Parts: sequence; structure tokens; C-alpha cells
Amino acid sequence: MNKTNNASWQRLESVIRWANMTINHFGRHIGLIRSEALYQIKAGQHGISQALARRIVEKFPEVSIGWLLTGEGDMFGRQPLVRSVPFYEGEISGGVQRLVGGEPRCHLDIPLMEECDLAFRSSDEAMSPEIMVGTIVFLKKMGVNAIIPGGLYVIVCANYVILRRVRLEPKGLLRLETVNPTYDNMTISADQVQEVYRVVGNLKLY
Repeated sequence: MNKTNNASWQRLESVIRWANMTINHFGRHIGLIRSEALYQIKAGQHGISQALARRIVEKFPEVSIGWLLTGEGDMFGRQPLVRSVPFYEGEISGGVQRLVGGEPRCHLDIPLMEECDLAFRSSDEAMSPEIMVGTIVFLKKMGVNAIIPGGLYVIVCANYVILRRVRLEPKGLLRLETVNPTYDNMTISADQVQEVYRVVGNLKLY
């Protein structure tokens, strides 16, 4: 294995871990049709190209493109980005818009956080132990067509609002998967979805 390319993978892996994604999820998120290029870097066959680095920093502007390409400097540059995220206390099951209709309890200043719209405290046991009850979850609103299979999302329908891992099924169906075996998976039509929020991060409180 080429030592230079191995160092490239170490940098790329650091970004993937920070983004809290799998390799395939990360590849889809930055717009790759296939993730083969990422696995080739992992195998030491190639380094990080300028085109790939640009894709990454377009989605994650916090990451230094110079560091990605050369390893020089810091992953996040000299001035880490701090986002002030409105935190809402209450049950998200009543609806996201209803939750954010009032004033946020506070604003959370989070360094190196991907852009997001709001944060709330999860009370859903269906995703435990991956996301425990009491965990603060950070959300970014998006369209249903932008769902990346295997990602965590808050799905808003007419009769419920739930946090689930989402898989795409044929004929415009979405499979909503749980982690806790005492809760059932379910399949719904994409047409039933009124709003979608992607989970961009979470903060576990102990």
C-alpha cells in the first residue's frame, strides 16, 4: 500500500467519521453515483483528487481543502465554525412546526456542526440505543426526493411524526426502520410525507 495514499485515506476517514456516516452514505451525500472511488482510496490505489476534495468541501465547508489534499494544517482550518442552533423543548410528536411555533428555550453554540435548522430532545425509544431518550438531535429540513437511503430522518405525516432510519423501496415507498426490536418497522408511500428533516448530528447527555 502506498504510504501517501494511506495517509489520504486517514484524512478521508476522519471526515467520514466526523460526518457520522458510512462510506456509502458519505459517497451519496457528496454526489457520487458509486462509492468505488472512496474504497480505492481506502485500498491505497489512489489519493484524494482535487475534484473529490471540491465535492467534499461543497457539502462540508468547515473542512479545509488544503488539508484534504496535502495533510498540511488543520482539518477545520484555523477558525472553527461555530453554529448557533435554536433548541426547542417539547414533544416533536405534536409536529415540528407546532414545536418551533414558540420561542426556543435557548440557542446551542456548537462548533464544527453542519448547517441545521433546529435542535430538540428525543423522547422516542424506537431508535434506542443508537439515539437514546434525552439525546439532543439536530435537524435540517429537506425535500423527500433528497433522502439518502440509510440515513436518519424525522418524518412528518398527517397523523404522526417519527424519527427513523429510512430505506427506499420500489414504487415510491419508504421503509422506516427502528433499532429497538420492540418497535416494528413500517412502510409508507412517499406521497404521505408532509415534511422531512435530516438528522445532521446528535448530542448525548449523560
